[in-house]
Amino acid sequence: MQISAAQIDDLKTERKDIMAPLPRVMRLVPILFYGSLAFLVVIGSVSSLRAKFAGDRRNAVLRQVEDWKAQIVASKKERAALEAQISEAVDLEDWVLASMPLQPLVVAIIRSMNPQSSIVDLTIERDAETPSQLRIGLRLNSDSDKQLEQTLEVIRRMNYREFNPTQTRIRGDLDYKASLLWQDPNSERQTPEERSAGKGGA
Repeated sequence: MQISAAQIDDLKTERKDIMAPLPRVMRLVPILFYGSLAFLVVIGSVSSLRAKFAGDRRNAVLRQVEDWKAQIVASKKERAALEAQISEAVDLEDWVLASMPLQPLVVAIIRSMNPQSSIVDLTIERDAETPSQLRIGLRLNSDSDKQLEQTLEVIRRMNYREFNPTQTRIRGDLDYKASLLWQDPNSERQTPEERSAGKGGA
């Protein structure tokens, strides 16, 4: 036996709703939820971009700092090289200014010889530590010591002064050794007052 659907519907009894329907305001909840998600996505994207830009700027600043450090190190090396060159140039200048040409001295010594005297050996060495100081070794074939005095007088006229001289006779030859120090003639012409005034002005 079959029962029709209309009869089944008649058998159901009406029931009251357990809960009241949601108010219309609650329909805004899904809209606000999805809007919040979209806002978070936008904010996150902007924050990520800003973080990326900030990281790029930081890396650029770090690279620039490293470049500056490298430039500073290179500048220090160049400055040290320049200071070394300046020091060498100053030493060379001091050497040139303090060292007098040896050729005029040698020529003067040769010209001071009398016809009866001759030079057996002549050595002139420049002191490495004191360029203005020379070491002279002179061996003369002469019967008299006047030749040596005449030669020393010529050396003195060239503004050289001898120190620690030694004079000996070796097999009839006169051997003379001494240290020669060149003196600036302009400094000798100054009076003590002028020299003290020059030091005070410096």
